[in-house]
Amino acid sequence: MLALLRDLRFSLRVLFKNPGFALAAILILALGIGANTAMFTVASALLLRPFPYHDPQQLVSVESKDKTAERGGTLLRYELLRDRSQSFQSVAAWTNDTFDLTGHGEPMQVPVARVSPSFFPMLGVRPQLGRVFSDAEGRPEGEHVVMLSDALWRSRFGGDPNIVGRTVTLDTAPHTVVGILPADAQFPFIGQADVWTPRYFELTLMTPQRLRSGVGYLSFLARLRSGTTVAQAQSELAVLNEQYRQQNPTAPDADPAVMMMASPLRDLVVANVRGRILMLSAAVAVVLLIACANVASLLLSRALSRRREIAVRTAMGASRGVIVRQLLTESILLALFAGVLGVGLGWAATRAMATLSASQLPQGMPITMDLRVLLFAVGVSLLTGAGFGIFPALQLARADLNTTLREEGLSASAGRERARVRSLLVVGQVALSLLLLIGAGLLLRSFARLLRVDPGFDAHSVLTMNVSLPTVKYAKPEQQIAFFDEVLRRVSALPGVRSAAISAALPLSSKRITPMLPQGQAEVPLAQRPFLDIEAVSPQWFDTMRVPLRGGRWFIAADDAQAPKVIVVNETFARRFWPGENPLGKRVIIGRATVGAEVVGVAGDVKNQGLAEETQAQVYVPFPQLPWGNMNLLVRTDVPPQGMASAVQKQIAAVDADQPVTSIQTVDELMDSSRSQPHFTMMLLAAFSVGAFALAIIGIYGVLAYSVAQRRHEMAIRLALGAERGDILRLVVGQGLWLSVVGIGIGLLAAILMTRLMSDMLYDVSARDLMTFILAPVIFLGVALLASYVPARRATKLNPVEALRQS
Repeated sequence: MLALLRDLRFSLRVLFKNPGFALAAILILALGIGANTAMFTVASALLLRPFPYHDPQQLVSVESKDKTAERGGTLLRYELLRDRSQSFQSVAAWTNDTFDLTGHGEPMQVPVARVSPSFFPMLGVRPQLGRVFSDAEGRPEGEHVVMLSDALWRSRFGGDPNIVGRTVTLDTAPHTVVGILPADAQFPFIGQADVWTPRYFELTLMTPQRLRSGVGYLSFLARLRSGTTVAQAQSELAVLNEQYRQQNPTAPDADPAVMMMASPLRDLVVANVRGRILMLSAAVAVVLLIACANVASLLLSRALSRRREIAVRTAMGASRGVIVRQLLTESILLALFAGVLGVGLGWAATRAMATLSASQLPQGMPITMDLRVLLFAVGVSLLTGAGFGIFPALQLARADLNTTLREEGLSASAGRERARVRSLLVVGQVALSLLLLIGAGLLLRSFARLLRVDPGFDAHSVLTMNVSLPTVKYAKPEQQIAFFDEVLRRVSALPGVRSAAISAALPLSSKRITPMLPQGQAEVPLAQRPFLDIEAVSPQWFDTMRVPLRGGRWFIAADDAQAPKVIVVNETFARRFWPGENPLGKRVIIGRATVGAEVVGVAGDVKNQGLAEETQAQVYVPFPQLPWGNMNLLVRTDVPPQGMASAVQKQIAAVDADQPVTSIQTVDELMDSSRSQPHFTMMLLAAFSVGAFALAIIGIYGVLAYSVAQRRHEMAIRLALGAERGDILRLVVGQGLWLSVVGIGIGLLAAILMTRLMSDMLYDVSARDLMTFILAPVIFLGVALLASYVPARRATKLNPVEALRQS
């Protein structure tokens, strides 16, 4: 312990005597450690931190999937799992919904989670006030009860503890509050929910009969029995799935291709972000390696000035082990100082990432530093200090005592060895930084392609907002149609409004699918028909969104509930089912209908599921023929659209003063949101690659500057013997270019092998995009040439007489 304290005191004195070197090394390392700490904070929160539930490792999600997508669970599947599964200790069902909350202030729409009574006991979540739901309340004849989130309880009801036992009005019906959830309750697999109800067997705007007919609207959560594995549960699910098909042969999800799949709960939460987190974590690890190589290069540069000091200490009896320990203590102390600064930088970067990427990360999983993150930062700092310090320490400890003390020949062999090591470090930096640069270039090219995607509509000057009608108040389709007709009439008459329309889904977010049988296709059971996008729109929707008409006509006012069923299909639908034929006049059987709807028009393709997603076959239905209480209002304006929001809301309130409006935004903002995740990933990787690129260029400059300093005697002799200064310039620049070319070659090979892992993150760009693989090295080589020129220029100004005299 005394020896360690002595080494620490001596190391501190050494570092304080060389503040320039210490500060440079600390800053370089702090950037690398800070970036790694920030990314580990995100990775820890999303991938490692246990969920705050009882035995979270035993929780699994059960999804119904076919070959193409998740289909949603049905009531019948839930009852099968709940009553017959032997692998699960308990099973819960949940789905999202909305309620209109009235009374206690202005009307507002609140996000709702419908959960089975088993949900909270399974997770081990207890309310801070009141109780959870009883089994009786989870039946159709049960009382209407709710639990409130802490946020809604405080914001809407002032945190009044007496609210438990009272009633609140939701969708015009009284509901008794039985509990308040804790403030730190987290349900990232559900998302935001302020009201919780045990009536999972209901859904706004859906009749009980329709839900029991096989609508896939539920998600399932299950707890494995002790000793049961996910694989064992999956085997049982295959058996239960076959039983379901035999007992419900006409159900829409009785297709043999639909399977129930069990997976750890975390997979459900982080499936969309895991790949990006791992890629960015690898990128920051590369940045730290480059930072370590840079600091190791600095230590090798300092080695020359410390050779005599080490030789004297050796002559006085210090063993090589003591010398190595002392030098490693200095390196680790440097890394620990950098670690302290890096934790601060990581904290700031984490807060920035959590704010900027809030919409891309799972909700309800706070991205905060904890003990695991701090231990990681300490561990990385210690490993970093040992990593970049070990070779310079060993090299100094091996220095020849007699040669060093006599200062004869300046230990040419040791100098050449240090030069080789520094050159290898630079080659490694160039290779790693080029790998990151190519990765960032691919994402940049992909994002540029995404910006140029034609969505199939005009996104400018369109305001959107959601209107969800309460089922009790607007139970009949005629009431829903009358409400929206009046809203459209009023809004269309506003000054500055060019047109107004409604649609069941917003652009880029169509998720409503139903089985269809286009004319000419083989007659198959309902479950085996293709599930295709269906969209209810008002006749003005196509004009409002400026979707091109490719043939036929749009909907008209006469296409009402009493008129023959008509549809408009998109070009993809027509090409898929009637290639080379005229689709007009053909029919499509939708859902359980017995008579097909007639195709009266063909619309241009619209990106209905996201800008980066392939356009799917789409069917548009007149709103009066497929009325729906949860609709989106779209208003095209001649003025800035956000400025019209208040006027539009007033017209809705004039129709129904208790009707709330939510999700007010423009279609341009929807477009930006669709691009936000690839944009954020691109910006982060670009920042890391620029940092790595800068460190590599500094490394090239440092090696050449050191080389010029070490070879002053040689260059002076060359000049004295008649060498041209241009020869010296070419000598130094050639050394820099050689290091760069070797590093670029290695980096290109690594990029060819590694970038294929990014394929899923790229849009319309190959993982081996030729332009990126050419431009990145060319840019790197150009900047490396400039970095080589500066020390080379200094070498050409060398005075040979003065240099030889000093030697």
